[in-house]
Amino acid sequence: MSDDPYWGTETPGEPSGRFGGGDPLVTDAFVPWWNATIGVVARSWRSMGLILLIGAVLPRWILGAYWSLASPGRSFEASDWRATAADALPAWPATAVGGLLSLALLYLGAAAGLAATRAAAAEAAGGFLSLGEAFGFGFARGWRLWLWLLLAWVTIAVGLVLCVVPGLWAAFALSLMVPAATFEHRRSPYARSIQLTHSAFWAALGRLAIVVLVAFIANVVIGILGALLAGLWHVVFAGWLASILTVLTEAVMALLLLVPMIWVLAAMLCSYAWLRGRSEPVSATSLSAEASSEARA
Repeated sequence: MSDDPYWGTETPGEPSGRFGGGDPLVTDAFVPWWNATIGVVARSWRSMGLILLIGAVLPRWILGAYWSLASPGRSFEASDWRATAADALPAWPATAVGGLLSLALLYLGAAAGLAATRAAAAEAAGGFLSLGEAFGFGFARGWRLWLWLLLAWVTIAVGLVLCVVPGLWAAFALSLMVPAATFEHRRSPYARSIQLTHSAFWAALGRLAIVVLVAFIANVVIGILGALLAGLWHVVFAGWLASILTVLTEAVMALLLLVPMIWVLAAMLCSYAWLRGRSEPVSATSLSAEASSEARA
């Protein structure tokens, strides 16, 4: 029998009733899960926000500004939209450089995700993690997650190209890779995410569909708004002023994504804790201790 205070004695496979201790991360039903995600945001938005601002928002701005400046120009006045789209594409050297930059910034994003998740878990357990400690953890573990994320991207892309539905399944099944890599460094986050999401398929699908949908809508809406504004600047203003306004617009758009980023990462953390709690004696304290032991390994 575990000494964990949030682990009950009910029949294995029946999660209801195991979480009466009111753990801030480990839940058993949808409403407590939702409240837990809001609790993570309310408790850790400062630390998570600062980490994501440095490791995700700023790199996104740099990448967006690069692609904007690398494109020859935009215009809403052309009658041939196919020619307009072709003219807006950067030359192949700029595309190659942008691809390499994207790969480097993906590593920074992976490190930031690990750091923010680690900080949120520590604060849920009543502890505290400095910015340096959080980023130290993220950078040390980020390279491995980066490689797995590349495989996840390929999996999702191939699935979407083949028949859309396999890609959507992959996006769902691989959505818990960041928390899996945070707490279980010696296991494949790719395989572990699939295992956890399929341990309670329909319930997990309902929760994570909300998370993926929020992330998708936020990226699409903000991306379209940024593209429209950038196109407008190139129509209304001269070249150099349009470029400056485009770069500033990219900064604002990247900053707007910070709020959904924080909530999505909090929801993934709580989903991971909920799914592990169905079959293992875990709590916010034990998860934070796991991440701490990983950091010392």
